[in-house]
Amino acid sequence: MPASAPIVQYYAVNGDLEMSAGKIAAQAAHAASISVIDLLRGDGSRFPAPEYGEWLAAWYRGGMAKIVLRGTEDDLLRLREQGFYAVQDGGKTEVPAGSLTVVCLPPMPKSKARKYVGGMKLL
Repeated sequence: MPASAPIVQYYAVNGDLEMSAGKIAAQAAHAASISVIDLLRGDGSRFPAPEYGEWLAAWYRGGMAKIVLRGTEDDLLRLREQGFYAVQDGGKTEVPAGSLTVVCLPPMPKSKARKYVGGMKLL
């Protein structure tokens, strides 16, 4: 992977749910926290391969770029099944408990993420 390859973290928001901008921001923040805490665990991470640690470090040094996309419930379920970081709501405000609100990928090169999120549009 070239040193100049952009490293980004993608967030897929469930477009089938009606959520305010604030709700979406909170759910994406949950996903961000979960993903970074997991990746910092190293060998205990869901993604322990060395490149994920390298990508995390490059992402941090490069300004922690994030791209937020709108997906369907089915899109998010597919991502969750692949082990990506899923947030299910507690049901205290806008959506029912257990609603799948956001799934995020670990930071990775855009070229690698394309196969997971290529069909989704920007939020």
